[in-house]
Amino acid sequence: MMKQPELGQKILELRKQKGLTQEELVEQCNISVRTIQRIEAGETMPRVYTIKTILAVLDRDLDDLQEDTVFETKVKKAMLLEIDETKDVSFLFTQLHIGWIAGILGLIVFILQIFDIYHYETESTYFAGDIGFRVLALLAIVFFVFHMRAFILIGNLFKASILKVAALVFITVEIIENLISIIDVHGIYISDIASGIIASILYGIAFLVFGYALYKLKGLGTLSQATGIGYVILGVFFCTIILAIVAVPLSIVAQALNVLIILKVIDLLKKQIA
Repeated sequence: MMKQPELGQKILELRKQKGLTQEELVEQCNISVRTIQRIEAGETMPRVYTIKTILAVLDRDLDDLQEDTVFETKVKKAMLLEIDETKDVSFLFTQLHIGWIAGILGLIVFILQIFDIYHYETESTYFAGDIGFRVLALLAIVFFVFHMRAFILIGNLFKASILKVAALVFITVEIIENLISIIDVHGIYISDIASGIIASILYGIAFLVFGYALYKLKGLGTLSQATGIGYVILGVFFCTIILAIVAVPLSIVAQALNVLIILKVIDLLKKQIA
């Protein structure tokens, strides 16, 4: 968690974003104005209980006070994961629209990848050659990152920290698996069987975590809960390895439901500002 004076500056920033004066904040926190003044000025380090009380009034949690390491900051910038939900509405809509469009494009790429792998298994060559296969893998990474960025933003908007973590886990797994495909196109370094087992387990974990996060997401009703349950089931299928052959085509439906979730969030935002 942040230390002073950064903590005080952050609380000051969050209070102003909420549109509260110090007096209005202390009324809801049941602490003195002097205490808030000293905290915001960086003169004292409050207890965790006091911080939680203040953040609860500001509709925030302790995750909002976590400082990224230099490495984490660079990774977020490189992968375009730094999204500020406090920006204007047009910015939010733009990011969400990018998310569902990337989801559809990623879905198309995924289907092409399945076709290409089938072609390799039957013809011993990729449909568009090794370069084409690598291009598909690179596109899969790019589209998936932009797709999951929307869920990081949704996690910010709905104060669902676990959804942000789940999206990052999913992104990591997708990058690892596609990089393996790019580097080891013909399974020279890792056998097809070993590669399949690794992929099943990694995707199983990603699906389980993301499914749980969607199920726990508040504010989107049965759509996110049903999608979450579906992801958990697919995660179990992947983890069994044997049932992964069933989970792969069904994951197409899962990503299509992701697109619907993003579109529902867009619709909710439109209704709120109408």
